[in-house]
Amino acid sequence: MTVGRTNGDLSGLTVALLRSADRGAAMAAELTRRGAKTLLVPLIDWELPADTAELDRFLDAADSYDWLVLTSVTAVRVLAQRARVRRVSLSSLIGSVKVAAVGAATGAALAELGVNVQLTPEEDQSAEGLLAELPAQPARALLPQSDLAADTLRAGLAGRGWMIDAVTAYVTVGYPAAAERRVSAVNDGADTGDSVDGDTVNANPGEPAGTVTQKELLGDLRQGRIDVVVLTSPSIAARLHAMMESLPGTVATVAIGRRTERDASALGMRIDATASAPSPAGIADAVSTAVVNHRKRN
Repeated sequence: MTVGRTNGDLSGLTVALLRSADRGAAMAAELTRRGAKTLLVPLIDWELPADTAELDRFLDAADSYDWLVLTSVTAVRVLAQRARVRRVSLSSLIGSVKVAAVGAATGAALAELGVNVQLTPEEDQSAEGLLAELPAQPARALLPQSDLAADTLRAGLAGRGWMIDAVTAYVTVGYPAAAERRVSAVNDGADTGDSVDGDTVNANPGEPAGTVTQKELLGDLRQGRIDVVVLTSPSIAARLHAMMESLPGTVATVAIGRRTERDASALGMRIDATASAPSPAGIADAVSTAVVNHRKRN
């Protein structure tokens, strides 16, 4: 392994960031700024449920809730898609309902759509952190989430006496998703003509330089051309483990957060560092730490 300097300089390192271009651009830019060669490798994607009837039923009553609780950028994108089907904005769809976002990225996606966010955890940007910040006083909340979502928020809020309607807003699939059901980026559709149920999406987003295929990723790992792999969700960790049960001993690993660390470790994956925050700077700092920890172990 070619080791970057411990002051945050990542020169000489090749880092595989397991995200698609639209999700990983900011993180990739920060890694590149610090000197790393960064490869974007999408392993998972997201689709609307095969039947959106239940989701649409809850969304049609969205303005009757006290809180809308959103735990991912993907959930925001789904709601934006379903709002466009109705030919309304997301902000008008949810009305005066208070909105809680799990972290800065989710909050930014909402702000881009003109939605005001009343609550975002300042430090622990996770389901646990969001649960700790939401009011103790019982309320009624809509929780659109992944088919793979942990029960942390629903159970925690229900334990406080909240009435929670948790609904599957999207399903996690291997990359790429089926074009006709793919969850689009927030701004997808502004200038394209591909239509899905009246919702305009970019069905075939272009991949920028630095994006490699899954096959290329496996080849680079086996040939020792990758120094660090960044796991950006539990489902991505599971997907990589299914593709390559054991990573080469020369590869350091970074987890984006505690849940990803726990789930990856449960699969037998070694985690050399966990990001203190799921931000570009937090990931880049963790890459630097992972390299140092990896050296100590070897």
